[in-house]
Amino acid sequence: MSIDFYGELRRLLEQIPPGRVTTPRLLAEALGDARAVRAVLEALKREEFQWARDLVDAEAENPYGDFESSKPLESLRRLQMELSSKVVEFDDFEEAELLGGVDVAYGDDMAYAVCVVLDSSLQVVEVSEAVVEVSFPYIPGYLAFREAPAVEEAVRGVSALDVLMVNGHGLAHPRRCGLATHVGVELDIPTIGIAARRLVGREGEPKNGWIPLIHGGRIIGAVLKRDGGRVYVSIGHRISLPTAVELSLKTLRNRLPEPVRYAHRLASRLKRRLSPDET
Repeated sequence: MSIDFYGELRRLLEQIPPGRVTTPRLLAEALGDARAVRAVLEALKREEFQWARDLVDAEAENPYGDFESSKPLESLRRLQMELSSKVVEFDDFEEAELLGGVDVAYGDDMAYAVCVVLDSSLQVVEVSEAVVEVSFPYIPGYLAFREAPAVEEAVRGVSALDVLMVNGHGLAHPRRCGLATHVGVELDIPTIGIAARRLVGREGEPKNGWIPLIHGGRIIGAVLKRDGGRVYVSIGHRISLPTAVELSLKTLRNRLPEPVRYAHRLASRLKRRLSPDET
């Protein structure tokens, strides 16, 4: 499930009466989440919304806000809660010999995704690519609705993997449903969330070479220190946190675990090869 964010925004803008204006915040709230303000502002810079720019003023007095809307972002949050309720937080696989990594690069409205599979010696054995048009911007907490279609297509293109590392959070998410969880539950495969930045939570006391990430009274992930930086690891689906940490440490050679690092590099290369921006 996803939504055409730009189509939903257009329908709201078309409701503004002649002579009236609205604010980015009221548009974001009509879409279902005030945190979408930045996405609204970015959308208004697009050529397709040139006609509507004079209808939006952040400092407007008596702005129009009586929108008829299904608040689609609320529906996406409900889906996240549903997916989160299905997460398996123990090791539900026989071995972890083939480790996958997946990442996405962007150019205009296209997503360039690569899934790479590494063997136990961290040698690449298979690569799958996917190029998908996107109609959903980046909104904090909703990354999966932007990236999951491309990620899932790339993952379906590989013949086999045991565990997939996703460049994004798993349970270390406000609704316990980051990209790694979303993809893991939808594809029913073991996944680990690997992220370079924290979305929620605080660090606890170090233990066994890692730092617990705590939110809402529970451990939602682990923080690994490497080369002066931090890597945030969390359960995606069908794996335990100790195993997710173990596999991440085992494959951590640089800033990110090798499966994700390879996927990131290859996704950037795919974008350079195919994106009109790069020619």
